[in-house]
Amino acid sequence: MNWLAHAYLSKPNIEFRVGNILPDLVSITELKNFSPPYQEGIACHKAIDVFTDSHPIVKNSIKRMPAHYKRYGGILTDVFYDHFLAKNWKLYSALSLNEFSRHFYRDLDFIEREIPADILYKFKRIFEHNIFETYQDISGIHVALQRIDLRLRKPANLGSATFILEEYYDLYDAEFTRFFAGLQRHIEPYIKKP
Repeated sequence: MNWLAHAYLSKPNIEFRVGNILPDLVSITELKNFSPPYQEGIACHKAIDVFTDSHPIVKNSIKRMPAHYKRYGGILTDVFYDHFLAKNWKLYSALSLNEFSRHFYRDLDFIEREIPADILYKFKRIFEHNIFETYQDISGIHVALQRIDLRLRKPANLGSATFILEEYYDLYDAEFTRFFAGLQRHIEPYIKKP
């Protein structure tokens, strides 16, 4: 799952939410430097990734990728699934996606002294560019994939992969819905209040 799902599948505190995204932004070595509230989110992130990477529905979504995108099938599927989470946000949250994003961004101010400036900058960019909300449209997915492509050692033209999402849109939608219900159940112990 990509950033929106990680942020959503979190306890409602900023340290946990940030921790649940951190593994996608920093090295394993750097992750060890974060305090226990962040470590809870980091552990949740890992549990989400392990469940996702081994799930038969996700494997089926990846299998659909054309040969030249197979290597990036997991990344593409993660972003495609975030599209359906954003598009159907009202089914999952009482807060609008805009409110959810604004609260997350506002809460970053409470921890700005706790995390390195370069990491805080990455988080603030997510919200300054309304990345979560742009996931609702395929054009936003195109831009998100272009940004990911810029971080790859060898560019793979991931932005153009939105044609796969468009071609199999209903299939990805149905797969996401079934998969996400199982993921929510799986993650419940990580996010339940003690």
